[in-house]
Amino acid sequence: MKINNKVALITGGSKGIGYGIAEAMLAEGMKVAITSRTQAGADAAVEKLKSKG
Repeated sequence: MKINNKVALITGGSKGIGYGIAEAMLAEGMKVAITSRTQAGADAAVEKLKSKG
């Protein structure tokens, strides 16, 4: 099931379960915004997520 035209805000999205949820939401067609305790963690996660589409 594709979920288009929606945005998911995921707290703790730089690793672990939060990162996995971000990947799943992207795969379903959603736009994703993540938060992290550190800027470096967020930046690394964003780069990995961008490479997945």
